[in-house]
Amino acid sequence: MAVNRDIDRLELIVELIDHIHRRLTHVTEAAFLRDQDEIDLTAFRLLHIGEASHKLSADLKERHPAIPWAAIYQMRNVISHVYPAIIPLRIWDTATTKLHELRVLCRAELDSLLQ
Repeated sequence: MAVNRDIDRLELIVELIDHIHRRLTHVTEAAFLRDQDEIDLTAFRLLHIGEASHKLSADLKERHPAIPWAAIYQMRNVISHVYPAIIPLRIWDTATTKLHELRVLCRAELDSLLQ
């Protein structure tokens, strides 16, 4: 059932965003860019956010055209398939400035679907 799959994927996206936020809340950009392990961990989580968002139902994604669904999946593809092309500053920027809106949307969808 598409709704149940959406619920699972939305929960995963929220969880991953929360993990990213928890890890990076007290990290500066400079410290992040010096820490390859932190870059890799954050990229790994962004990869899984991209995969989960790609598998959300078309109906759900169509309700939210302002979210750059294709770009989210494209980042997943770069992280997954073109690892040397990862730009740490882009990982930082995405993790610290681009996830809030996605989290808010996912949380609202979950609240609606779980009623």
